[in-house]
Amino acid sequence: MVAQALLDRQLQGGGASSRALQRAASAAYLSSMPTLLHEQEVTAKLAGRLGDDKVDKAFAAAWQDDSRLLVGTKCNKLLQWDTAAGSLRSVPLPAAPPRPQAPLETIWGSCGIHTVAVNPAGDMVATGGSEPSDCTVLRLPDFQPVQTLVGHMDWLFGAAWVSDRHLVTGSRDQCVALWSLPEAGSGAPEAQYQEAATRPGAAGLQRKFEGKVRDVKYDFASCRLAALSTEPQGCVKLLDATRGLRTVRTLNLQHTKELVCMEQRADLLAVGSMGHVQLLDPRRRNPEIKAVASPDDNQGVRSVQLTDHLLSFGTGRGKLFFWDLRAGGFVPTERARFDYGSSGLHCKLVPQPAAAWAPRQHLQLGSGLVQKNSLYWEHFAGMEVKHACYAHLWDASRTRLFVCGGPLAFGLAGCYMAVWH
Repeated sequence: MVAQALLDRQLQGGGASSRALQRAASAAYLSSMPTLLHEQEVTAKLAGRLGDDKVDKAFAAAWQDDSRLLVGTKCNKLLQWDTAAGSLRSVPLPAAPPRPQAPLETIWGSCGIHTVAVNPAGDMVATGGSEPSDCTVLRLPDFQPVQTLVGHMDWLFGAAWVSDRHLVTGSRDQCVALWSLPEAGSGAPEAQYQEAATRPGAAGLQRKFEGKVRDVKYDFASCRLAALSTEPQGCVKLLDATRGLRTVRTLNLQHTKELVCMEQRADLLAVGSMGHVQLLDPRRRNPEIKAVASPDDNQGVRSVQLTDHLLSFGTGRGKLFFWDLRAGGFVPTERARFDYGSSGLHCKLVPQPAAAWAPRQHLQLGSGLVQKNSLYWEHFAGMEVKHACYAHLWDASRTRLFVCGGPLAFGLAGCYMAVWH
């Protein structure tokens, strides 16, 4: 009672001390979240409501609002899941417009939707198009087409809003492009075209790199645009979106195998590779801070998030780890166990020996759905198939964590979606 009264008085007083106390309470709450999370897997239920159990690999996701999620899949579906109502719908994508030049063809077929990004105003979403190299922009909440952005010649891997009406896209064709979007419902053309040229600043909006672009991120606090490039040497390029995507700085990476994901905030960049998450401070002359080794070192880091002092990353074997940036160590995901002994009114807590038990330091994704195709029966029949964690993201309240993915093996189809709360 006394502690609660002191806390209430401190909060009511306002000022710097109140804000500091609120920040400390928020940080403590976030640190405890991994031990409190419980999995609510919804893969089978959602696939059943779609009337289709062929949903394959959820690659990307974004919260549309407090209750609705948008999910992009390898089978090129954009799904909207209402977590409050329990409803699921497949959002139709507009047909691909005619192109002045055909995109590159590969033996791998369609790559699906690798990016879903809602603009700051919440009235538009950018995602992959019917043609994997296009970017489709839809109006929210009714999903009416705004424009299809045509210009990339290979698969689209990243999209980031730099304002409510300006979007940056990154592609496997080694290009980053900046687009200006019309107001939703303004009667603008259905498609916006951009010359796919190698000359820097062609059409004033496109920048050619030396390697494939795997991701693009924009931080509004620092007005910094970052692009993750894989070849010839893995690096992060910092770009100026106000000056024709001019490269401001190139940050070379120490670990360059399988660079597939990136996250940033004003003071920190996190890049996932095969066996590490590299932490960089782009404000410093020597930007590298630390390379956090993944306990799943041979499975690759497939998704990464920065939330205050908590770094989280998902791996190819369906493990989700939490790293405390302040303490420099992994956060346990289960509480310490105790033996309770009592004698009369005197109760004593006796911890188990450290050698007998150690807290688990990861969340393990559930079984999800696996399609029993010919590849499964030939190579995986009777085996437990783990789902890679391709995306994970907190809701605004930081009390729910949406996690999605699918089988890592090429040709093996399946899906995993869950809310941890």
